Amino acid sequence: MRGGEDRSWSDPEGMTMENEILLTAIFVGSGLLAYVIIPGLLVMWDRVLDHMEQNGSGGGKEQGK
Repeated sequence: MRGGEDRSWSDPEGMTMENEILLTAIFVGSGLLAYVIIPGLLVMWDRVLDHMEQNGSGGGKEQGK
């Protein structure tokens, strides 16, 4: 192995770069989860409940009134 070819496992400096990439990926993934996926699921669930109420199959409501 020539010098500088595979520094990611032998050199601590290479591991720092891998850790930075991993931390960035975790940060971006948690941001997507918090601001895109969870609110989207809440909106979809709200629409499902609204649809169930419109069709008369909502829980606890009397049908025919």
